[in-house]
Order: sequence, then structure tokens, then C-alpha cells
Amino acid sequence: MDANQQISIESKLQWAWRQERRFINIRGAFRVLIWLIGLLAISFIIDWGLFVKAGLRANLGIVLLVVNGGIIAWAVWYEWRRHLKPFDAVDVSLAVERRHSGLNSLFVSYAQLDPSKADKTTVSTELIGAMRDEAVVQARSLDFREIVDFGQIKKLILVGAGVFLLFSALSFIWSDHVGVFFKRLAGSDVRYPTQTQLKSVSGDLTVRVGDIAIIKAEAGGALPPEGRLFTRPVGSKVSWKELPMKSDEDPASFSREVKGLVGNLNYYVRVGDDCSEEFVIRVITAPQIVATKVTIEYPGYMNKPANASDQLNLEVPEGAKVRWNLTCNPAVKRCEVTIGERTFDAKLDASGTKLEFEHTAKEGFKYTFRWTEREKEFNYDDVQYAVRVVPDGIPEVELLRPTANGLATVNKTLKITARASDDHGLAKAWLLYSINAGREERVEIKDFQGAPGQEFTHDWKLNKAIPELKSPAQIAIAIEVADLHPDSATRKRRSSTRVLTIVEPEAYLEWYRAELAAQAEELKRSRDSEIASSTQVKAIKNQETDPKQK
Repeated sequence: MDANQQISIESKLQWAWRQERRFINIRGAFRVLIWLIGLLAISFIIDWGLFVKAGLRANLGIVLLVVNGGIIAWAVWYEWRRHLKPFDAVDVSLAVERRHSGLNSLFVSYAQLDPSKADKTTVSTELIGAMRDEAVVQARSLDFREIVDFGQIKKLILVGAGVFLLFSALSFIWSDHVGVFFKRLAGSDVRYPTQTQLKSVSGDLTVRVGDIAIIKAEAGGALPPEGRLFTRPVGSKVSWKELPMKSDEDPASFSREVKGLVGNLNYYVRVGDDCSEEFVIRVITAPQIVATKVTIEYPGYMNKPANASDQLNLEVPEGAKVRWNLTCNPAVKRCEVTIGERTFDAKLDASGTKLEFEHTAKEGFKYTFRWTEREKEFNYDDVQYAVRVVPDGIPEVELLRPTANGLATVNKTLKITARASDDHGLAKAWLLYSINAGREERVEIKDFQGAPGQEFTHDWKLNKAIPELKSPAQIAIAIEVADLHPDSATRKRRSSTRVLTIVEPEAYLEWYRAELAAQAEELKRSRDSEIASSTQVKAIKNQETDPKQK
């Protein structure tokens, strides 16, 4: 066998291998094409028929692109790349012999046995040469193309071409939709063409808490009788609440009122087959007082340190200066304070969250706030608060001694005892007296120095205090006290009055003896009464213990 004949068999085997690869490439390409077109069709249905119709706002096209890319990569490997193998003369020879069963492994032996590499001690080179010559003879009449039957993929090619032509035709008819679909796969936030076109929507709104938000939409194209408004709280995962939007006199205009707003709300509008993007209705709540410090500065005469409270309803003493330091949220541009009939602006800091004002409490009052928030300058009225003012009471005084009217001589040293008290401290006490209902005189007898209450005694020598005093005469005495209130002239209290009748010593002694006898008689009657009561008690006890009496 010459070398040219051997090269001829090798070339036929390689040509057969290339035909097989061509077959695998054509089959794999059309299978991947069908996969690709099918995935694009399914992705279009999911995106347009599910994501858009369901109102999903996220750019999910990239997700579809990634999923489709993964599936196509798997299809390329499974349908195409795993079937491509490098040239192997033995494998090709096996493929030829499967098509020609009478060869009896002649070509396989030809590919496996090479006389130049065979072990001459164990294998006859003449026998190998004869076998290879026989393979060459047999190869002359065989068509190696028969190992690949392109008729097997004729249907696949027709189906792939048909699917491709159908996809191309639909892409041409729905070019706008297909163009939008590919843009969405690339991550662009674009929308599919619709029969109804939303031209404008109210967009993001900011309203005051409790106010009404009016949502308006303008549409064109095919107009339905009414639109639909979808709302749900911001950050909530609950399902959208659907509300009808009636058309106005203009059939292209739709509106809806949303009442009772107390929190932020997401919404979007659907008119016909067109749908808007999501918007937010932001509700600005009334400013709330989040921190309270009320300083109560007592009047100076009370000699008390300032007190602080965290309450807005207060009870303060009369004349106290009340200073409010409040923190509010959100920030305000202005805060009007109304106290009784007086209205003024509180002092605000730069942030608009801290305010200060003060008022001197002379009588009880009610007060309230009117807030003007900073962002939209909405006005809010606050609730009413009250400050109860406790008036400074007039001091109390009681004359304890002398206990009653009586007689005295000009040489009498009168022991005067009294008890005085006040809620915020006493100032002074005076002895008031008048002779024979004449002009009343005043003598300071005690300086309390702010003590709240005290019992005190004063010895008053008549002949020394009133040198001109003679009998007969009558002296009316009383005690007067004042507190520390600045308006002390009108804030005094006087005790009951006692009257002393000034007589000669003989008359005084006679009166004194009579008084002493009367007191002794009173004591005797009391003693007799006590003895009689004791006798009766003993008799009762004896009756209870004597058996004969029982």
C-alpha cells in the first residue's frame, strides 16, 4: 500500500468528522434559537402581562435578563457545546461501521493498528499491512457522508426558521412594545404603549393632618367612564385599597377626594389600560409639645427658691412669675400664645423647635397656642390649658389672754397672750387700744421676721404706757397682725376686743374678792357634784357584786 492511499483514508475520516461537527453546530444553533425566542416570548408575557398589569414599580427587567441569560447559557451547553468532541479516528471509524455493518471492524482496526508502531515480536507486520490494504480497498466504494443524516434536523430547521420568522413578524407589528421590552430588559424605566394615555397626575402632595387631599388626573386616547385610585399607607405591605375616580364635566379629567388623612399615603392612578407611577401624600401633623419645663418664680417677699414643673396645667401662688420653656416637633415658624384676652408671639430659637414666654400670675387664667409650622405654614390650634392662682390669704390672729372683759387699776401690768399664723409668713404685730372710745393708738409689740405662725406674749404696764390714765376709764384693747405681702396696708387682721374698766384700788379689791368667791363657789359646786357622782358609781358597783342583791 502506498502512502497516498493511506492519506486518502485519513482525509476521509477527518472530512466525516467535520461533517459531524457541522451537523452538531446547525442542530445546536437552531435549538438555542428556539430556546431564545421562547424565553423572550415568556419574558415579554411576564413583564407586560404580570409586572405592568399588577402595578409593580421596580425595574424587574434586569432580573428577567439575568434569569434568561442563565437559562440560555445552560441551553448552549446542553444542546450544543457538550456534543462537540475533538477528532478521534477510532470514533469516526465506529460511526462509519455503524452505517456499514459488513465491514466487521475493519476501519476500527485500521485506525488502531499502525505497522510503524506495532511490536514486531508479537504482531505480524505483514498481517497488519494486509489488513490495512483491505481497508483501503473497501474505502474506495464507500461514501463517508452517510454517517451524518442532515434529514434528521430538517424539521428542526423548519421549526426554528418558522419561529424566527413569526417572532420577526410580531416584532415588526408590535415594534413599539418589543422596543420597550428590550429597553426594560436593559434596566430602563420605560413604559409600554397604551390605548389610554395619562397626561398628568397630581403627583406628590403635602397636606395638613385631617385635611382633604384632592387627586386629579388628565388622560387622552381611549377614555373609560371612570378611573381607579389605589392607596395604601407608606411603608405598609397591605394590599392596595381601590377607589373610583369620577370624571368631571370634561370626560378626560378625573378626580377623587381622600379624606381623614392622619398619616403618609402612597397612591397611583389607573385610567383605562394606562397606569401612573407611585406618588406620596405627605401629611404634616400638628406640632406637638415633646418636652416641657415650666419655671415658677415666687414673689420676693415669700423668700422661696424657684420651682420647676413639667406640667402645662399648674397651680401657682398669687404674684408668681411663670416662665415656659417648651420643645415642639416638627419645627414651627411662629407660635401665638393667647392668655385671657392677650395674644402675643412666643420667642423661638433658630431651629424653630424651642420656644419661651413668661407671664405674671395675678389671677387664674387659661392659655392656648396657635402653631404655624415652618415647611408649608399650615396653622394649627392647640388645646386649652389652665393656671390656677392661689391667693395669699390674710393672716389669722387670736387673743388668748385676757380671756374676757374685767377691771383693773392704773398700776396693772396686763399680760397679753395671742396666737398668729399666715400661709407665707408674718411681718409684725401691734397692740391697738383706745381710752373711753377715743382715738385708737397703735403700739408695735412683735416682729415675726417671716415666721409662718407663732404664739407670743407681751407685758403691758398701764401707768407707764398711759401716764395720764385715771379712773374711772375704759380701755379697749385688740391685737393686729400683718403678713409679708407688699400690699400690707390692706392685708391686716385684728383680733377680738377686750375692755378693761379702770377703777380705784378699793373697788378693784372688792371686785377681785367677789370674783374669787364666785370662783370658789364654782369650785365647791364642781367638787360636790363630783362626790355625788362618785357615790352613785360605787353604789352601782356594790349592787353588781352583792349576791343578796342579785
